[in-house]
Amino acid sequence: MNTKRGAVLQQNIPAPAKSVKSELLAPAGSIEAFFAALDHGADAVYCGLKEFSARARARNFTLADVERMTSYAHSQKRHLYITLNTLIKEAELPKLVDLLASLAAIPVDGLIIQDLGVWRLARHHFPQLSLHASTQMTVHNAAGVKMLEQMGFTRAVLARELSLAEITEVRSQTSIELEHFVHGALCFSISGQCLFSSALTGMSGNRGRCAQPCRRRLHNRKQPGYHFSTSDLSAIEVLPKLLKAGVMSFKIEGRMKSAEYVARVVAAYRLMLDAHESQRKTALLEAAEHLELSFGRQATKGFLTGFVPTGIADSAQHGGLGRPLGEVASLRGGTIGFTSKERLHVGDRIRIQPQNDQAGISFTVRELFREKKKVKVVKAGDFVQVKIPEKGFFRVGDAVLKVGGRPLFTLSPDACLERLAKVALSPRTEEHVRMRETSVAQALAALLPKITVEPTAMPELTVRGREIHDIGLLDDQQQVAFMELSLTSRNLAALKGVERQLAQKKERLTWEIPAMLFGPDWIEYRRAVQMLHGSGYRGFRINNLGHIPLFAGLADVILLGGFRCYTLNSQAALAWQELGLAELTLSLEDEQKNISDLFHRPLTIPLTLTVYSAVTLLLSRIPIKGLRSGNVLHSDKEEEYRVITDSGLTEVMSCQDFSLVGRLRELKEMGCARIIVDLSHCGAASAKGRQVLAALASDQPLPDTFTFNYLQGLT
Repeated sequence: MNTKRGAVLQQNIPAPAKSVKSELLAPAGSIEAFFAALDHGADAVYCGLKEFSARARARNFTLADVERMTSYAHSQKRHLYITLNTLIKEAELPKLVDLLASLAAIPVDGLIIQDLGVWRLARHHFPQLSLHASTQMTVHNAAGVKMLEQMGFTRAVLARELSLAEITEVRSQTSIELEHFVHGALCFSISGQCLFSSALTGMSGNRGRCAQPCRRRLHNRKQPGYHFSTSDLSAIEVLPKLLKAGVMSFKIEGRMKSAEYVARVVAAYRLMLDAHESQRKTALLEAAEHLELSFGRQATKGFLTGFVPTGIADSAQHGGLGRPLGEVASLRGGTIGFTSKERLHVGDRIRIQPQNDQAGISFTVRELFREKKKVKVVKAGDFVQVKIPEKGFFRVGDAVLKVGGRPLFTLSPDACLERLAKVALSPRTEEHVRMRETSVAQALAALLPKITVEPTAMPELTVRGREIHDIGLLDDQQQVAFMELSLTSRNLAALKGVERQLAQKKERLTWEIPAMLFGPDWIEYRRAVQMLHGSGYRGFRINNLGHIPLFAGLADVILLGGFRCYTLNSQAALAWQELGLAELTLSLEDEQKNISDLFHRPLTIPLTLTVYSAVTLLLSRIPIKGLRSGNVLHSDKEEEYRVITDSGLTEVMSCQDFSLVGRLRELKEMGCARIIVDLSHCGAASAKGRQVLAALASDQPLPDTFTFNYLQGLT
């Protein structure tokens, strides 16, 4: 299993780049939003395709649309970027190859990606594509950004959990372009680390199909609240500081938002970016008027200020968009009645939000009544009746929110399509067609064929323990091949007391690096890794690109990939192998068919499958106000989630563990030769730990567990 360090780690880090022109980057989930963005001052637009988009519920675009949009953007000296920032299944690789070839031929100005399989295919077969590392890659420190730079990425979209000081530190060590979100919805979870939607519905946020369960109401004992529903990011006041910190691209979130929203937000940020220092206060006032009419959620500067604002996740506030107008007081004659808290016009949009955790219904106000008389406008304090749509079920007590007002962008979809149809396209020469066909053929030929696998013997077992004393399992030579422990200060301190026990077993003990290493944490872990390496330990499990440089210069290390080194396809497996890894753990959220597809590929890097584990649904830097570590939250459907806080991070755990125990025969027939049993949440010596290991030995199913997406499928 020994592996040499990949050549990618041996390259020199370039000096920080000279200043680059700033860029205002806007979202487009529709053709109207595309024109709204460019007409109101965006330097670049990012959008998704009908497939492989992290916002699958947006309208998105065809390749023909993208070709015309790119030509139009270029005619205006603007840029168009395509988001391909989802995880790719094995069976989807041929379709991905064809898509990459088309985007390279257009050519788009950049490709925003998450999956390292996409990186590998683009690097080898479509090198003309400029690659941007999505925030879904969870790049959150200088080491991770350096890795991206060495891998040939031209831009890094930083994690939204960084402070201005942390961004400045990243900029001082790298020359790659830095992009950061400045406005729009925030996720409670660190991007790329959320399994909540996937575990509940099979619809994965990592594949662009998030069902937004974090916006649901949950109960702390009997008190309801929206504990994971965050406020919206608004960094307009700190734009000058972000510029100074080294960010060059300022990204607005919102591919699910309307063209009107895009127009308002882009106009606001354009004002601030263009304002001379002496005019910024005036520009900010004018920008605030635009943002007021964009009808977002309560605003927060997020983590940029260096501390977590108390309002970033307020359990008392529903996470829906809009400004509160009142509560439904009456229902009669196809109308709702309420006392409006502010001025309301015919043509405004409102949403009726039920008191439970279900989605609200939005509609445009067509008819407005005051004292039984039809009117065009009512003022704050008036009791008003609004005609409601036939579809929808409303109740007294439902909240009424204003979600749209006076339009800034008025082009219809048909008018936008007509405008786009006039764009002249560059003709494709025979040479262009031939080059595309050659690239596709070469890329398809490089995909690994399907092979026949023989059923394995009992898979090699790794047990992940809770604390140092769990290493006693290594005495069971027949069942446990390897032990694994989290690399924590507690386990390091306890290591001194068991040095004699481990003297002949160091090669069987692996140390797992925590997923997130912010700022100084990375330096501390570098020291810890060096100390362990000097003591004779060689096995380490990593969970992020930024972990790889921890081991630079250390000989004979064996790097294993945790499940957060996402591997849903064989190209991603080859990519991680090229970066120096010697083993990979398949994703916890993967499905039976895709797992089987991977085991039926002639990979030279071993694949490990987790067969038992607690499941972290959300991993966040946001503390939950009013909750102590260990508290359990309940949904309206009686699902339970335990909240754990430790070392500045919040973990939201499913109270039901994941298990494939009882399916070992099936897994062996697939070709699975290595398995992991993760007992780090309970300990190997606990009653639960002993129960799991006993069930594994007899291959009997465990009660009160779930199979995640293994049976229900991953969408």
